[in-house]
Order: sequence, then structure tokens, then C-alpha cells
Amino acid sequence: MMPRPTPNSSSFPRRNGGFTTIELLAMATILTVITAFGFIGITKARASVRLSGAAREYAAYVERARIFSIRNHADDTAERATIAIGADKASYVVTMDIDGDGDMDTSTVTLPSGVSFETVETISFDWRGRTVSTVNGLTTPNAQVSIRLLNSDDAISIDVTGSGDVTIDSKVFDDSVPQVSLKVGNLASGATPVPTATPAVADASPTPIPIGSIDPTDEVPSPTPIVSDGGSSVPTPTPTPSSTPTPTPTPTPAPSPTPTPVVPCTINTDPVTVIMGTQATATVKVSHTSNSSVAITATSSKPSDLQVTPGGAQTAGAGGTTSFTLKSKKSLGTYSVTFSAGCGSKTVPVIVLL
Repeated sequence: MMPRPTPNSSSFPRRNGGFTTIELLAMATILTVITAFGFIGITKARASVRLSGAAREYAAYVERARIFSIRNHADDTAERATIAIGADKASYVVTMDIDGDGDMDTSTVTLPSGVSFETVETISFDWRGRTVSTVNGLTTPNAQVSIRLLNSDDAISIDVTGSGDVTIDSKVFDDSVPQVSLKVGNLASGATPVPTATPAVADASPTPIPIGSIDPTDEVPSPTPIVSDGGSSVPTPTPTPSSTPTPTPTPTPAPSPTPTPVVPCTINTDPVTVIMGTQATATVKVSHTSNSSVAITATSSKPSDLQVTPGGAQTAGAGGTTSFTLKSKKSLGTYSVTFSAGCGSKTVPVIVLL
């Protein structure tokens, strides 16, 4: 009988401790993938933090500019606090009394790396705290303003309503406020009261004269007829003849001008239907067939979800065009924008998809 081999004998293969090359490669691949995903997540998180911080800082300056204009009764343009986005879209200039010394200061704020504005726009506030927006040289009072900050992965909006309310990445509600012109008198000058004339009331009751006081030698006036009405005598006044009245000439009515008839025209748009995503922008070119210049306005069916800028009228010359920018929010749906002029109008459907 042959002896049973022991574990130390050469009959059993020997396995050294450790990992094989394939196992090491698999482990390195897994660690690389995990590290890459972690790095991408950290990079996106840092970019999101920079974007959110830049939006909050810009919104804080906007709110501060509004308060400054209200406190200082900034009715004149030079007295208003303004925030102007630079042409590079990577910075903005703040003009207001920053240090509180009573003089207007100017400070340039640079956005973090990778963050930029979508449009170039200047915002200021009047003494009521209402917005005054300037885009491409066109100034619009009481305008709804939506400023968007972008990075490579996300976007965030700072919305300012016409009354001056500032929100970050939320819906804008239509609160257009009409322009009111107040007429206040000069309170410094003393007002002289004008007396009101009280008409005199004639005494209808004659004062009786005693009979014994009449002198017989006095001339007796002709008696005035008395009308008997049951014991009550009412004297009838003798009319005083007046001079012949001078006739007043009747003015000849001035001929009223004949109104000029409005010649109808056709409003054309390019495109005729707009399909856009959420938090996106689109440009619509508007033209007309009139032989003269026409002022064209744009009205959104729901300004809280679809904004149209500029908010005022745009003038398009004969044979020319003008442009309007549509800005969508986070709500999906079908909307419309109506472009109107004095001679016609055109409604463009707008579909907001993901």
C-alpha cells in the first residue's frame, strides 16, 4: 500500500497569496469609473453653486438699487440707481451710493468663471420703485424684466415685475401698473382766499307809514292797483323800461376736419408658429404692407409663463421689419402672441415643449 500524500508533498499545486493581473485590472477600472463619476458630480455641484451665488448677488444689487431710488425720490434719470450688464455679458456695472456718503458711486461686478448673462440690459428704478428697462437703446417704463444667467449645464432667471418685485427662478405674474401723472399745486406759496359773493334778498314786506305823518301838501303818487286775495295785498312793481338791447351776433361754426381713413395693412411674422422648449428664448420678425412707418406692439396670452420683450411699441418703417423676443418659463402648454398695429394684427401660436 502506497502512503497517502500530505499537503506538503508535490502532488498538490501551490498557490501563492495576492491578486492576479486580471483582478487588479478589474479593480483599477472600477475605481477609475467611480472616481470619474465623483469628479463630474463635484464639478457640476461647484458650477451650480457658482451660478446660484451669482444670481443671488445680482438680485441683491437689484433690490438695493430699488430701495435707493425710493429713499432718494429719484425722479430724474441722473438720480436713479442703475445696474447695467456689460457688453461681454460676464460683468455688470452698479451705479448708486454704495458707501453711503451721499455721492453716486460706480462699481463693476464680475461673474464667476463659467457664468454669463444671456442678454445685455440695463435696469433702473424711478421714485415709486417701478422698473425702467433699456434694451438696444429702447427705454420701456414699468417693464417686466427677466434676466437669465447661464453656465454650461444649467440656467437660472432673476425676474423683476413692473412694480419692482424681485424673485429668483420663479414665475412672473402680470402686474402692469399704468403710468400716473400727479398734478400737485405749489404748497409753498400762500393761498389768498377768494370771498364768495352772497346775493342780496329783497324784502318783500313794505314798511307801513302812519297816516298822521302824511303832509297834505305833499304830492300824492298815482295809486297802484291792488289785487285782492282774501285780505292780503301784494304790491305790483312798476317795470323800469330798459334801453334797446344790442343784438349779439351768432358765430359762424368752424368746419370740422374730415377724418383721414385708416388704410388696412397686413401684419406678417417669421415664423408663423413658434415651437420652443422650457426656459428658452425665440425671436419673431414682424413686417407689414403699409406704405408708411407703423408702430407694432406684442401681447402675450399669458405673461406669467411667456414673456415678450420689449414691452413697448416697436416702429417698423415702410418695407422694414422689427423683432420681438419670446421667453418661456417652466410651464408646458400652448400660448399665443398677438402683434398689433393701427391698421391690422396677427396672432402667432407658441408651443412650449420639454
